[in-house]
Amino acid sequence: MQTQNFVQLELPGVLPKKNDTLKQIEEAMQGILDLTWKTVLLHISPRSAKELMLQHGKLIALNDGEAWIKVSSTPLLLMAIQKLPEIESAFRKAFDTTVKIRLEV
Repeated sequence: MQTQNFVQLELPGVLPKKNDTLKQIEEAMQGILDLTWKTVLLHISPRSAKELMLQHGKLIALNDGEAWIKVSSTPLLLMAIQKLPEIESAFRKAFDTTVKIRLEV
């Protein structure tokens, strides 16, 4: 009976629940995406493209040479489409590789 009480008291502190583990993984992955995005933002020029992406863009996925960037509205999406060459150039400058940009609202 003491062993059961010990396990019941100690187990939650030692092993995170599955949901907690998944949440930690998701947070770590989002942290990597955020750091990647900040690095890209440092390389975007002109300033108008940088400000648009800084204020309204978010890197939501990066996989197999493609980056998915979410913008906050359809009008901003249309503006961002015009800035695709600058965004792709920033990825190239930041990571010395070509990345295909996918935009979405």
